[in-house]
Amino acid sequence: MAVEGNGATSRTLRPYVLAAGEGAMGAAPEGSVMRLKASAESTGGGLGLIEGVDAPGFATPLHRHDVAELWYILDGHYDFYVAGEWLPADAGGVVFVPGGLVHGLRAGPEGGRKLTMMIPGGSEGFFRDVHRAIEVDAVTPEKLRALGAEYGIELIGPLPEN
Repeated sequence: MAVEGNGATSRTLRPYVLAAGEGAMGAAPEGSVMRLKASAESTGGGLGLIEGVDAPGFATPLHRHDVAELWYILDGHYDFYVAGEWLPADAGGVVFVPGGLVHGLRAGPEGGRKLTMMIPGGSEGFFRDVHRAIEVDAVTPEKLRALGAEYGIELIGPLPEN
């Protein structure tokens, strides 16, 4: 199907299927292994979709970006910290955070598995690039901040205790 751009350009999007275990690898150094299932490139910029498998106690830093996020919890329990409030979510639950809000999340003691959708797409590339940095043992706080800045992600600090 063709998707028209702003008049001067057009781009062809193609349907695709990714099976379980397929998709570009992504990661978070705090203990998440990810598969990028959809990207800005594959959806015409519409969204990014990541499947994440998180270690027990996995926690993101507090961060902020202009991209909205929606999580669907596949397995386990998560606590989301959004704009100063803790929001619990179990398997089958959905959490939505509009762009611009300070937030982070923590997996429960059994770990978990979730789908993360970014709307619009683009920032999913951060996790692909973090995975590449981990592969070559090049993850430092400075590298993470630089990658975050490249994708419009402001890293703020650790999550508060809940």
